[in-house]
Amino acid sequence: MATESCHRDRPLPIFGWAMYDFANTIYSAVVVTAFFPVFMARLAGRDLYTGIAQTVSMIVAGLFVPIAGAVADRTGRAKRYLFWFTLACCGAAAAIGVAANDRLYDAAAGSPAPGLVLVAALACFGVANLAYQASLVFYDCLLPVVASPERQGRVSGLGVGLGYLGVVIALPIAQFAVGATGAMRTAFLVAGVAFFASSLPVFLFVHASPPADRARVTRQMVAERFRGLGHTLRRLWHARPVLCFFVGNFLCTDVVNALIMWTRSYLMKGAGYTEKGSLGVLVGMSVSAFILGMGMGWLTDRLGSKRALLAATGSLGLCIVVAAATREPWVVIPTILVFGSGGLAGVWVAGRKFVLDVAPPEQVGEFFGLYGVTQKLSVFGCTLFAAMADWAGYRVALVSLLAPLVLGMAFLAASRAERATSAPA
Repeated sequence: MATESCHRDRPLPIFGWAMYDFANTIYSAVVVTAFFPVFMARLAGRDLYTGIAQTVSMIVAGLFVPIAGAVADRTGRAKRYLFWFTLACCGAAAAIGVAANDRLYDAAAGSPAPGLVLVAALACFGVANLAYQASLVFYDCLLPVVASPERQGRVSGLGVGLGYLGVVIALPIAQFAVGATGAMRTAFLVAGVAFFASSLPVFLFVHASPPADRARVTRQMVAERFRGLGHTLRRLWHARPVLCFFVGNFLCTDVVNALIMWTRSYLMKGAGYTEKGSLGVLVGMSVSAFILGMGMGWLTDRLGSKRALLAATGSLGLCIVVAAATREPWVVIPTILVFGSGGLAGVWVAGRKFVLDVAPPEQVGEFFGLYGVTQKLSVFGCTLFAAMADWAGYRVALVSLLAPLVLGMAFLAASRAERATSAPA
């Protein structure tokens, strides 16, 4: 994707880009983490349906995003694609609350929702999640548009920090709306509206320069992008240090996605927190991640993306061990707020920077598409956690996440941020 250096590092485009992190984290926190798993558990009486819906939508997104990133490189229309996928996500998220009314059904009280209602709610969630995940590749493509290489870590950190600030603002509003109406479905409407409204700055203030040979989307061009993607994958197979990053990121993001989806459920069912108490922990995590996300951006620019990634994943491992070993709030809460929040924020901040370190300038979208595959297909942990929680309890489910995390850290340790060669035209 072409960029002009004179347009980089300006405050307004940086603010507009970072505000999209603020916006999309509202969806992730309100829908994926705070309300949809609890909502579906109330309707269906089990967690596995949510885990399966998450897994299927992420796999579909994983198959889509590599070619989407390559098409964005060739057409120069990343911002346009970002708008339409954002709109689809917001609409589908709001529709979850239309598809199912949790005031009418309560599986624990012996009145589960009919199968058709469950399917409709899960379908809306699947579409919203697919659109959300696909939008991220177009958003990431715009980072080199607004920031020069020496500032990309800090700008990425600003985005992640603002994202968690969005959680701090959105979660209490959503909880208030739920309390006022007596129905969790209200939270999905709040999330859809807040996501779209908060995303507007990126569309107003970020302007990408199109490539000199910009093309329209045609079958021939898509076929060319598939061939180019094949060349890139073959080169990556021989560039083992870069390949190790993608494999390691796949495994570690698997853990991150599971933690994002199941943290509140674990706090309520595995650690004995009330609904209000668990929401308070999530808000506290978001405040902490707002600060630590910007700190991780600075650390990434100073130490490099690989070291920052290892520090972030190590923090997550420590948090999992402590949370599984004890329920003492004076131990668990500080650990979550410092190591859990810092680890979650750091994985996103340093991961983006690593991709920009290795991607040829004209293939930024394609490499972010491959990076997206490692994120979107990292969903087996979500289903594994749900199945383990149903079978052996939440503490065992949490400990099970250590296996992919440790293996992922081993691959990251073997990686190296070296620039890949360009694919043939």
